[in-house]
Amino acid sequence: MRPEPSIQIKLLTCLAAMLLVPLAGLAAKPNVVYLLADDLGWGDLSVNGGSIPTPRIDRLFKEGVRLDNFMGWCVCSPTRAMLLTGRHPFRVGTGPEVGGELAREETTIAEAFKANGYRTGVFGKWHNGDDPDTPEYRRAFEEAWKAMPNKKLTGGLGVNEHGFDEAWVYYGGGADYFTRRTVGGRGPVSWWHNREFRPQDTGYTDDLVTRQAIEFIRENKSRPFFCYVPFHIVHAPLQAKEEDLKGVDPNITDETTRIYAAMVQAMDRNVAAILGELDKLGLRENTIVVFTSDNGATKNGSNLPFKGGKHSIYEGGIHLPTVIHWPKGGLAGRRWDGLCGALDMFPTLMAMAGCQMPATRPLPLDGKNVWPALRDGGPSPVESYYWVWRGEDALRTAEWKLHRFSDRFELYDMRTDISESTNVAAAHPDVVSALAKQMDAWAESLGAALTHRPPPAKYDARPAPEGEVLEISVTVTEQAKPKDRLVVPFAGWNGSQQATDWVEFDIAFAPDSLLRGCFYSPVQGNPTDGYQVFFRRGDGVDQFGREQAAGPEPRGGAGAWEHRVVGLCSFAPGPLGQHALVFTGGKAGTFTVYLDNLRLRRADGMTPSLWSAGQDTKTRANLTLPPGFTNLKVRSIPLSQARTR
Repeated sequence: MRPEPSIQIKLLTCLAAMLLVPLAGLAAKPNVVYLLADDLGWGDLSVNGGSIPTPRIDRLFKEGVRLDNFMGWCVCSPTRAMLLTGRHPFRVGTGPEVGGELAREETTIAEAFKANGYRTGVFGKWHNGDDPDTPEYRRAFEEAWKAMPNKKLTGGLGVNEHGFDEAWVYYGGGADYFTRRTVGGRGPVSWWHNREFRPQDTGYTDDLVTRQAIEFIRENKSRPFFCYVPFHIVHAPLQAKEEDLKGVDPNITDETTRIYAAMVQAMDRNVAAILGELDKLGLRENTIVVFTSDNGATKNGSNLPFKGGKHSIYEGGIHLPTVIHWPKGGLAGRRWDGLCGALDMFPTLMAMAGCQMPATRPLPLDGKNVWPALRDGGPSPVESYYWVWRGEDALRTAEWKLHRFSDRFELYDMRTDISESTNVAAAHPDVVSALAKQMDAWAESLGAALTHRPPPAKYDARPAPEGEVLEISVTVTEQAKPKDRLVVPFAGWNGSQQATDWVEFDIAFAPDSLLRGCFYSPVQGNPTDGYQVFFRRGDGVDQFGREQAAGPEPRGGAGAWEHRVVGLCSFAPGPLGQHALVFTGGKAGTFTVYLDNLRLRRADGMTPSLWSAGQDTKTRANLTLPPGFTNLKVRSIPLSQARTR
């Protein structure tokens, strides 16, 4: 029996209502536009007293809520990883240096928004992984590097694997801004639409990025979207369009300064274009707009009033100009000084949008949801931020900033000394002690293999040489001065290290050998151009608290084997291509050094071998000895023939 017409109408009405509820809910959700400058310093914006006019960005800072204590990293990849995952970069395979491929298993902010009904897009510089290995890109790679046939392509996952529906991106860093988006003019072009390799596209990079971001906004104006725009400006190489150069103050005559100013103003123009499109479509009222940078400026820009800049974990490198604007959410026309940063944006933006946080990997989510505090102007839930960088680590709270080096502490009162000009460590030993414990807790939680601090006692072990051992001997003459060095590469490896990797090895010196002035270190370079030795003063501290660059002698003296463990954090992520013994001058005599069991010790318990037997020996036949060093011999011998005990 068919129902009455009135009943049919009611059923249809209810069904329509059920279908419309999700659509209405989606329509009410705010859009998110995340604008990320590259290498833009605090003092580069005229709203912060900079000399380059940035009127549209200035207006955004006045319209929105200025975040006066927003933190990132001192180089780009880690900051981007923090935004994408809400995790400290060491947990996701990047930092402290640039690079690292974001694992597919990581849950990203794009995946989270997509799961909540959002359309997701990224437009600009990725730098959290490598170009995908497609047939078209592989052919371009092989053609670009045909003079180096041994150079291998390491393909990445591509941004679409991380939750982005639409992507116009390049994958490297420091690429040419015009038709050849390459680094230093070498290698293939890196420019992609999703997984379509597009080397034929021409135009200024940030104009292309802006155009595609605007098109994405137009296409999704009737549904919520997450639009991530990581600009390339003002990263090197410094390149500007002629029409942008014409807009620079003619009184600026220095060429570098003119180009830098033109680039900053070009970004201001492109930010205005994106915001103008939101206005045109009537979307600004319910769009969360974030503008920030990935790290501080280089020497070409300004980080005033902060100390340091890019490649520094003083405030100039990590304290970023940031604003959030969301009229419908009440974020307009004020400032907030709560401690927060890129690490907190994932959970915060999800909360602002009323979206459910997804399940993440079974690791701590380091980022905090600061939305309630930001909304109400209350204190931030963020207790501290932690960085490691080239021979130091640092911890920042709302009140204090502690820098820890191998030989000293620097403490600054952030309430009165934001420029970090007066070290008050001696006056506040209790604060230093308390913050140092927090630093240790961070390092232990991350598994950070600190290069400038002794490793935990659990990583110590007894030496266990066996089978074949490496013997390297060289004579040092009176001609060799203390500053002179001989670098002898003896092993290579095709892998790469993470911030959680330790290197360990057994070492001994013959009874008639010089005992000081020799040490092991990873190196990079070649005999012609010279070698960069990784373990330098302030880095390479073993479990006994000794810097390797000082050439420490084994604690047991001549003939005794010693096991050493040293952190590799400062040099990660990156290749450990060459391993060497480094000999220094200053005392005439002969070094006879034995080494065995050179390997990594990883957080997962794996121990990749770097040198364990003669088959691992890789030396350079064309190694030319510098003046003062003679009679170099490199060979593997049975342990029984080593003059050790």
